[in-house]
Amino acid sequence: MASMLRKITAEDRREAADALDDLKATLAYAGTQLPSPGIDWKCASVTGIVLIDLGAAPTSVVRQIVDLLRAGVRAQREQAAQQPWYPEAGSTVTLHADGGVPLPAKVVGANGKLISVRLESWIPS
Repeated sequence: MASMLRKITAEDRREAADALDDLKATLAYAGTQLPSPGIDWKCASVTGIVLIDLGAAPTSVVRQIVDLLRAGVRAQREQAAQQPWYPEAGSTVTLHADGGVPLPAKVVGANGKLISVRLESWIPS
């Protein structure tokens, strides 16, 4: 059974090793490191689920990692805010009538300057 499970989880184990290598390289690039990360190979051989153990870390290292994550999230949000949002044809949007009444609509066409929608329902007041 263990050898069969080992074959089944081979790709997952490779992915876990790659992900851990990527994490360690990224943290090293940022000037920090986790003291004892590793892969829980035993759990994988029993359950078929590959877990990456980030290990115990002092508060100072966790704070560095939190700062890195916050900076990354902030950068992603700033980048997303700079790009205009255009709905795709086929997506659903909500328009608002006078008084804030929500109007569900389907986008039937969209480009950078014009968005065409079809109201899903309309109940005049």
